[in-house]
Amino acid sequence: MARLPDPTAGLSTADREAFDHMAGARAGAEGRAALGDVYVRMFNNPAVARAVGALGEHLRFAGVLPGDARELAILRYAAGQGFGYVWAHHRGPARQAGIPDDAVAALAGDGVPEGLAPSRRAVVEAVDAVAARRSIPAEVQDRLEGAFGRPGVVELVALCGLYALMGYTVTAFDVELEEGFPRPPF
Repeated sequence: MARLPDPTAGLSTADREAFDHMAGARAGAEGRAALGDVYVRMFNNPAVARAVGALGEHLRFAGVLPGDARELAILRYAAGQGFGYVWAHHRGPARQAGIPDDAVAALAGDGVPEGLAPSRRAVVEAVDAVAARRSIPAEVQDRLEGAFGRPGVVELVALCGLYALMGYTVTAFDVELEEGFPRPPF
C-alpha cells in the first residue's frame, strides 16, 4: 500500500498558509471547508501541491470556460479514465453548474448526453479524443473555438491534463474518497 501520511501537522507557516488558501478557494465549489484528501497527501511535497493547486484554482475559478462546459469535461474525463475520486468530487460542482442528472449519468457511458448544445457536445467529443490520445477533429475544434475561442480549447486540454495528474495521484497513493461524496456509477 502506497498511502502517504497526512503531513499537515508538520507544515511550515508558509505551507500552512498555502494549504488554508487552497481549502478556502475550494470551499464554495465543493460545499465544504476541508481540502480534498488528494491535495492533503500532495502536501508531502508542498511545492508540488502549491503548483498543482494554483493550476487547479486558475482552471476552475478564473478560466474562460463556463462552469457547465468545464464540469462536463471533468466528469467525462474522470469517467473515461475510471477516476472515481475525481468524478465524486465534481458531481456537486456539476449540479451547481446546472448540468442535469440524466446528462451526468450519460457522461459515464460511451455516448454523448442527449440534448446538449453543439458547443457542449463538442466539449464531450474533444475530451473523448484527448482521452483516446487522438487529435481533436477539426470540426469539433472549430465548434469549440466558435464558442470559447482558442484559449478555451487550450484550457479544455489542460483540464484533462490536470485531472489526469489528480487521478494518477489518487491511484498511486491509495487516496480514499472522503465521507459524504457520491459513489461513482462506474
